[in-house]
Amino acid sequence: MNHPKKIIVGSMMIAIFILIVSMSSWYVWNEMYFGDVCSCAIPLPVLLPLLATTGMLVGTLVYYIFSPKFERKPVDREAVLRMLSGSERKIINELIENKYEISQARIGHITGMTKVSVFRSLEKLRRKGIIEKQKNGKTNTIKLNEQIMRIFE
Repeated sequence: MNHPKKIIVGSMMIAIFILIVSMSSWYVWNEMYFGDVCSCAIPLPVLLPLLATTGMLVGTLVYYIFSPKFERKPVDREAVLRMLSGSERKIINELIENKYEISQARIGHITGMTKVSVFRSLEKLRRKGIIEKQKNGKTNTIKLNEQIMRIFE
């Protein structure tokens, strides 16, 4: 809904609520003035909480209508990866291609990096909190951190 329509709808909701409260107040005053308080269709102990609840509902709806909507913008994957070194970038790309999880041995095989450079790059990424290592037999399973994973989804 565009902005002018939001203002109109919100204003109408508030105006209708004020009208309901005014008519209810007039009704109660009229019943009290003529001494027929007991003959009210809605008893006073029920009327006040009903009006308060209706006011809360109207206020919440108006707030919802006017609150800004936050849309998740797509992340430029390459811009994020440019912040990493070349070997770290290769590893993250492989993690993304393999659904955020890959064995340490497979990283070396796919990227052509030596075991030592894979280990060092993984340690840098682990210290930065980008990946998590899990022991899996004689090798490690490398997983992308969940918070980082959400960036690339």
